[in-house]
Amino acid sequence: MRLTTHRPLLRTEAASGAVTPTELFFDLVFVFVVTQVTHQVEAHPGWQGLAQGLLPLAAVWWMFGSFGWLTNAVRPDAPAVRLLLGLAMTAFFLMGLALPYAFEPDGIAFPLAFLAAVVIHAALFLTASEPSARRGILRYAPFNAVAGLLILLAPHLPARWTWAAWVAAIGTLYLSTIVGRVRGFVIEPHHFVERHGLITLIVVGESIVAVGIGAQGRPVDAPLALAVTLGIAIASGIWWIYFNGDEERSVEALAAAEQERRQMLGYQAFGLAHAAMIAGIVLIAAGISHAIHHFAHHTQTWWLGAGTAVFLAGHAAHRRVLGTGTIASRLVGAVVAVPLCAVAAFAGWAALTASALVLVAVATLDHLALARGELAPTD
Repeated sequence: MRLTTHRPLLRTEAASGAVTPTELFFDLVFVFVVTQVTHQVEAHPGWQGLAQGLLPLAAVWWMFGSFGWLTNAVRPDAPAVRLLLGLAMTAFFLMGLALPYAFEPDGIAFPLAFLAAVVIHAALFLTASEPSARRGILRYAPFNAVAGLLILLAPHLPARWTWAAWVAAIGTLYLSTIVGRVRGFVIEPHHFVERHGLITLIVVGESIVAVGIGAQGRPVDAPLALAVTLGIAIASGIWWIYFNGDEERSVEALAAAEQERRQMLGYQAFGLAHAAMIAGIVLIAAGISHAIHHFAHHTQTWWLGAGTAVFLAGHAAHRRVLGTGTIASRLVGAVVAVPLCAVAAFAGWAALTASALVLVAVATLDHLALARGELAPTD
């Protein structure tokens, strides 16, 4: 009698411990996407230019964040997984290249690259050793695909329907958790928090790049040195606010939550709240670059203030969801930032100073509260 053995399908183990070098390399491509969005916003001031930058960013962030959930469930150790992640990385880079044309028929590369990322993401998730994760992605992949098809269709519609299709696509992505419910995905807290923290650090790097872009082509004199100092102060304020012990407390909050609850916490705190923070940093970066270019003259009225407010509100929401610290200073800073920076827009140096003061004040107050042991979950 002849016995036949069957090799099981490829199965990959879930993440544990620190983020891998493969993931760090993969995340680098997001720098280019954020840079493209910043350039899009700065080159097309006004509500239409802002929306044409932030709506594609919302779509890219959803899929990019989804790969963070993926590598939390699938360690990128196997050669096949690394190769597919390399293809996904290429897709994200193409999305970045095509982002300025995403609302035009010539920008077809954006939706096609998005759909390619959707397919690769689903294929890799189906290799997860956890059966519930495989069932979970089968619920969510159709929503991602529908959103990609809407983005593909949008540029070929009349103008108002183009906007409607884009809004519907973003709604399909971010509301899919309500329709399909976040379940089946097992989150390893340490890896999940570290991965999102590193992505945020990469995005903060865009504000540093904005300082260099605003300063390039000019000799370094006293006014430029002051402009660079203020720009670095803004970036430092963002970094200090985010990386002030919240990552450790976020790990503890996720670890203490039941698995079903942990999934919704992950979506709210690291999907939605981080989307707001990233959008805020993009506006800040555009504002920094413009303010340095117009250091002694009137600069863009809203970017620095609105970006600072959105970032602070996003981080307040992140803390609120996880219960990792007080949020009053962030909310006050968000309220104050918009009018203060708008009034200070009479000169680039004044707007930069206003944004830096708000961020550094929030970071300092937070640091003092932590030093006193005031770690109340909410205010």
